[in-house]
Amino acid sequence: MRTHFTSSSLIAASLLTALAMMAPVTAAAREGAQSVGNGIKCYTAAVPQADGTVKYQRVCYKGV
Repeated sequence: MRTHFTSSSLIAASLLTALAMMAPVTAAAREGAQSVGNGIKCYTAAVPQADGTVKYQRVCYKGV
C-alpha cells in the first residue's frame, strides 16, 4: 500500500514538474513575433506563389 502511494505521488510530481517547465515554451511559441517598436510586431510568413514556389515575406501588425 505504501509503495503504491509513493509511486503515485512520484508520478504526479513528475507530471507537474514537466508541465511547469513547458509553460514558458508555450508562451513564447504563442507570441512568435518580434517587436520593432511603437507597438508594431513583425514575423516572417511563407507565401505560396502561383508557380508552386514559396516566397518568404515579412508581415507586420500593430500589437495590442
